[in-house]
Amino acid sequence: MEKITAAFKKLQKANSVLIGAALLAMIAVVFLQTFCRFVIFRSLTWSEELSRYLFVAIIALGINLATTKHMFVRIEIIDGYLKGKALLVLNVVRRAVAMYVSLVFVYSGYRLIRIGGYQVSPAMAIPMSLLYGIIFLGFVMNALAVMVDIYEEFTEAKEDL
Repeated sequence: MEKITAAFKKLQKANSVLIGAALLAMIAVVFLQTFCRFVIFRSLTWSEELSRYLFVAIIALGINLATTKHMFVRIEIIDGYLKGKALLVLNVVRRAVAMYVSLVFVYSGYRLIRIGGYQVSPAMAIPMSLLYGIIFLGFVMNALAVMVDIYEEFTEAKEDL
């Protein structure tokens, strides 16, 4: 399991680079659209669609990083109040809910990929299955992140007990 965890961490680093590139591309597209609209007085028809799809890709691919770094909203006072096995149970319940949500999105994303093969985006004419595939991939990676997180939680709990 240690090799799988290490490989997943490397995958997350590559994913971080991809997310950074998507963010830079989104900033460049929005800047170009603003420049064209106010300097050239012509609007780009595809820029809003591309920036929206890049934003969705950043969110979908970045959710596993938030899972790994424990950056989701939670009530800290509960974490401070609980100790030992009670805190372990709470963390397992949190991760079980996260796994359930991830699997719902994986299933829905897979079904949307099949439907999206028949659709193209209005302005750029790219297959919608590409966008749905990114959502699918992001939540598969999130499910993996939850599994790695559960493994690390139990490994740390075993060492503490």
